[in-house]
Amino acid sequence: MNPRSTSGRRRGQALVEFAMVAPLFFLLLFGIIEGGRFIFYYETLNNATREGARYAIVNGANTIGCPTGPPAPGTAGCDVAGDDVRDRVRDAALGVVGTISVTPQWFPDNGRGSTVTVVASVTYQSLVPLVPLPPITVTAESSLVVNN
Repeated sequence: MNPRSTSGRRRGQALVEFAMVAPLFFLLLFGIIEGGRFIFYYETLNNATREGARYAIVNGANTIGCPTGPPAPGTAGCDVAGDDVRDRVRDAALGVVGTISVTPQWFPDNGRGSTVTVVASVTYQSLVPLVPLPPITVTAESSLVVNN
């Protein structure tokens, strides 16, 4: 038997084995990467809503010095509509790609002892199109009690 032919067969066998195992390996690898990205989005959005809720209880609609009811034009520090809370959530969601929808709500009103709830959502898109996934909406919510 010729030694060259057996080494060629071994190389061919290794190539066939790699061709059978490689797709599963890469599918698992990219699945782990996508799972990590999804968890990153979820945790970052959770942290951002917590930051927005904290901002709302400290600097929210009923900040000391703000009149009750709608603020007068040009009044600094009042955020009855929650625009500053939305900006704070979007700033805290660093690394999240896409349009973040933020909804702050005060219940029953914006006074001391009331609850502020900040809800944020973003659409997660997969980077690796190996498995066609539909867009997933990631939603996070935080509630805190107004202290001022």
